[in-house]
Amino acid sequence: MPPRGFTLLEIMVVMVLIGILTSLAVLSIGGGPRNRLAEEGRRLAAIVELQQQEAILSGQLRGIQFDRNGYTILSLDEQGAWRSPDATNALIRHQLPEDIALGLWVEDRSVRLEKPDFPQVLLLSSGEATEFIAVFSLARDSSPDAPLYRIASDAMGRLTAGETVR
Repeated sequence: MPPRGFTLLEIMVVMVLIGILTSLAVLSIGGGPRNRLAEEGRRLAAIVELQQQEAILSGQLRGIQFDRNGYTILSLDEQGAWRSPDATNALIRHQLPEDIALGLWVEDRSVRLEKPDFPQVLLLSSGEATEFIAVFSLARDSSPDAPLYRIASDAMGRLTAGETVR
């Protein structure tokens, strides 16, 4: 019996399977640190915009309470206490991944991200907001060329977002 090799069809099937497994591995790893920071920044910007609209429509004061691990959306109740708004979705509290750090500046002053009793950023029912800058960075990368993603709001509640440098 003569030695038998692989047919072209068998080689093509193996190549397709390798391609599928490689693409699944790339998708599970993610798009790299810049994309992950941008994703966190865009998520915060979307939540702020949504909560601004909710504050305007409901006539209720909203706030964002930042801490080292993420941020929480709060509303002021009739008794003057800050509580989570009436909602049962994941938009009320967001936990940052462990490898992403958050820096916060409110009205041009750096804010310590200890667990405060009140929100650092207010979203008024008029559409105005506390001026703030939130910067997402990689927790273990403090080099001068490390990627940063910045979200900023002016007093009129207008948001800007984008990559920035140290």
